[in-house]
Amino acid sequence: MRVLFVVWPVQAHFYPQIPLAWALQGAGHEVCVASHPDLADTITAAGLSAVPLGKDTGIPALATIGEYVTGEDQRAALADRLSITPAERAYPWDMYSSYYVPEIRIFHPEGATPQDVNPGADDLVRFAQGWQPDLVLWEGVWLAAAVAARSCGAAHARSLWAPDYLGWGRARHLAAGLADPLAELVGPVAERYGVPVDPELLLGQWSIDPTPTEVPRLTDVRTVPVRRVPSTGATALPGWLHPKPERPRVALTLGASMRNYMINKPLISAMLDMMDGLDIEVVATFNEAQLEGQRVPDNVRTIDYIPLTQLLPTCSAIVHHGAGGTMSAATAHRVPQLIEMDGLEAHLYAPYVTGRGAGLTIDHQKDSTSEMRKQLLRLVEEPSFQVGADALHADWLALPAPADIVPTLERLTAQFRHRS
Repeated sequence: MRVLFVVWPVQAHFYPQIPLAWALQGAGHEVCVASHPDLADTITAAGLSAVPLGKDTGIPALATIGEYVTGEDQRAALADRLSITPAERAYPWDMYSSYYVPEIRIFHPEGATPQDVNPGADDLVRFAQGWQPDLVLWEGVWLAAAVAARSCGAAHARSLWAPDYLGWGRARHLAAGLADPLAELVGPVAERYGVPVDPELLLGQWSIDPTPTEVPRLTDVRTVPVRRVPSTGATALPGWLHPKPERPRVALTLGASMRNYMINKPLISAMLDMMDGLDIEVVATFNEAQLEGQRVPDNVRTIDYIPLTQLLPTCSAIVHHGAGGTMSAATAHRVPQLIEMDGLEAHLYAPYVTGRGAGLTIDHQKDSTSEMRKQLLRLVEEPSFQVGADALHADWLALPAPADIVPTLERLTAQFRHRS
């Protein structure tokens, strides 16, 4: 069968799709990946065929995402109308309102009409109608992918890389008696191509979900569970990585994508101060913008980027911001985790990691440097955290690998595909 992936164009969104795309190719299926032209080189570097949408003009630059974020006062007022609790405002409301909804708006503008040209959506529909995929796997933020699937009779499903924030937000709107936000955003494109808007269009015929079984679900949609195999790109192995480190090596990362949109200088400073003077070797994946004005301790090696799949096998611990991709990479490599609670997804994943005894938490806004150092040294020195990391790894292995779900996808595609 032919499978079309449609991904929001940043590496952190694309990389989680690579293992499944490879599994489908390995099973003999044809695979293409459609996205913003800026991601084409990254897609082809992964050995996959790229479909650039919107060509080089007519589609917004990703750097403009901030222009699509609703003002803080408006978001607070909407949270009140939706009866969002204080705990939910920390998570998952901030993820939904500050990131996921703007990510939809950048390619599905508010106030658009069916007559308006939408290069991303129009190119996607044209390609689907020409290539005739059997299955379209799309991220929830690119709703036009479901319209493209309907336009050519393909089965379609969301291939999630994180919990179902959009489904959660949609449900809260409907429960409050408000208009469906996803339907409003995709409505003009759907009408343009004569596609009815219904829950299946908005949420997929099913969803591929990499969320660990023990982590609470945000929605109850039909899912196909899958193991999140870490895929973080590849580079030539640096020479310093090969020899066994003389001291415990600790990875320090705050994510590869967030540094492009939000650089938290006080957090970076706190992380570097925490490492100063400790008898450990630290590898910090910080870029120039993150390091500007910072004092880097002698025991910290900074590098703009190194795949976690290369770095983590050499590490005794990792300090990170609690995002699902980093958590999964650490889990796959049995590395104990120190999670900074200022991260957007830390409130979801930290309880899971600490509950299995695989890590600890810190909060640079509340904890002193001394307290954070003690937590890190416990993680490195106490054997119980390695036992917990092994238990977390066993949870991960219990989920089906991408290759294991290919027969399920074949069956569901045959069930839901409708050729005219």
